[in-house]
Amino acid sequence: MTTTDSPRYVLATYVKAGRDDDFERFMRDVVVPAEVQARPHQTDMWHLMRPAADQPEGCTRAWLIFFHGPSALDDWSLEPLFDEAYGPDASREHMKYFEDMMDGEQTVYALDGETAL
Repeated sequence: MTTTDSPRYVLATYVKAGRDDDFERFMRDVVVPAEVQARPHQTDMWHLMRPAADQPEGCTRAWLIFFHGPSALDDWSLEPLFDEAYGPDASREHMKYFEDMMDGEQTVYALDGETAL
C-alpha cells in the first residue's frame, strides 16, 4: 500500500513468538478483503511493517501499522470492520483468532505530522 503523506496514527502490535507468518496471512487474507468490501475509502490508507528477524538487543519487537488520512481512530477498529464485512458470527471467529496471536496490548500513537528540522 502506498501513501505519500505523514501517518496520523501508528499502531504497535506485539505478536506471539512463532506467529508472524499467521499474523501476516491474517492481515492479507482477512483484514485487507474486509477493508476493500466494507470501507473502500480507507483502502491504500494504511501500511504494515514486519519486525526485523534479527532484532538488536534493546529493541522492542513489534509489527507497526501506519494509518494515513482524516479517519478517526475508531474507524480502524477491527471488530466493527469484521461485523460489516463478514457478519457477527464470522467477526467473532476472526477476532478470537486475532487475539490468540497477540502478545499483550497494542500501543497506539497519534501524530500531527512531520516536523521540519
